[in-house]
Parts: sequence; structure tokens; C-alpha cells
Amino acid sequence: MPERIIEELLESLWTSEEQGRSTVDSVLKGTHLQASRPALEGMQADGLLVLDGEQTELTAKGRAEAAVIIRRHRLAERLLADALRMDPTAVEAAACGFEHAVLPEVAEAICTLLGHPVECPHGRPIPAGECCREQRQEAARLLTPLADAPLNQWLRVAYLRTRHHDRLHLLLSLGLGPGGNIRLHQRTPVLVVQVDQSEFALDREVAADVVAWLEPDRG
Repeated sequence: MPERIIEELLESLWTSEEQGRSTVDSVLKGTHLQASRPALEGMQADGLLVLDGEQTELTAKGRAEAAVIIRRHRLAERLLADALRMDPTAVEAAACGFEHAVLPEVAEAICTLLGHPVECPHGRPIPAGECCREQRQEAARLLTPLADAPLNQWLRVAYLRTRHHDRLHLLLSLGLGPGGNIRLHQRTPVLVVQVDQSEFALDREVAADVVAWLEPDRG
């Protein structure tokens, strides 16, 4: 059986269980490819699931493999929504193709880059990976929340991670969109940020939603 069909079915089995609809019909309808009951029976023979009439249930082996697929998909959604600012209603379809091209080590790097998110843009849990359990910081060493950036060093905005539309509009109106060059001049009692030739005060909670690359010294 093609690996892509197995992955689609494992993903559908996981989400069906999340929604409390673990039936053969719900699982097959939840895939983006053509799949049939014999495919599920083949997966049962491989120890990935248990079929009980019209009911389905992942085995421990199947759940472990499905968790990896779900994790890649939901991290892809977070990357598309947070770093590329795609509309959350559009990231689902885009992530479907992206997830199959994400190697395990790339998924770990994306997770670390995004600060180990626990939910996708739709509020569904992201299974934790080794990087989450170890709270790795390596992939993020050149990235920093604006609130924690070194003083008087040029930064380039990498992405905004806020889920609040009002806050997103505020940051964009201040010129703090991805690609913008900024510099932090002061942390207390308020943050003072330079954007181009302008300076303004920014609340720490708001500044924490701005993640920036450390830039070489521009003088």
C-alpha cells in the first residue's frame, strides 16, 4: 500500500478519535486520497489499528506513528500562520502538502524556531516532540523575542506570533511587520523601539509577540 495513503489514514484516525467519531466511514471521509476498508484491514494486519465492526481504534504502534504525522501537519500550520501570516482558514490545505516534505529533524527545528507551540492555529493540540521535552533553544539562537533582544543592535523582524487581530494591526501599523529593521534602545521602565527613523514606547507583552533575527552590526 502506498505510504501516502497510510499516512493520510493515520492522520484521519487520529482526528476522528479527537472528534469522538472513530468509525470506518468517518475515517475514510477524513482523507484527501481515495482509500477503502481493505486499506484499513491491511493496516490492522500491520498492527496499526484495531477494527471492531464499524469502529476503529489506533493501537499503541499506530498512535505513535500518527502522532508524528499530526505533529508535522500542525507545526506546518503554525509556521504558515505565524511566520508567513497566512489566514488560519487557508493554512489547513497548504499544510497538507507541506507536512509530507518535512523531515523529522526539520520538524524539530521548526518547533524550536516557533518556541514549542502547544496548539495549531485552530486550537488543536500539537503532540510534543523531543525538542519540547528538552526545551531546546539551539535553532532559535539567532532569533529572539523583541522584549529580550540585546540593546542597540539592529534586528530584522522574522515573524509575528500574536493570535490577536487588534494587536497584529497595531504592530503592522508601527512598521513591525516581517522584514522590517528595528532596534531596541531601552527595556525599562518601558521598551523603546526604533523603526527606521522613528522611536516609540511599546508594552513588554506586545513586544514579546515580535520575533526577530539578530543582524550584523550596521554601525
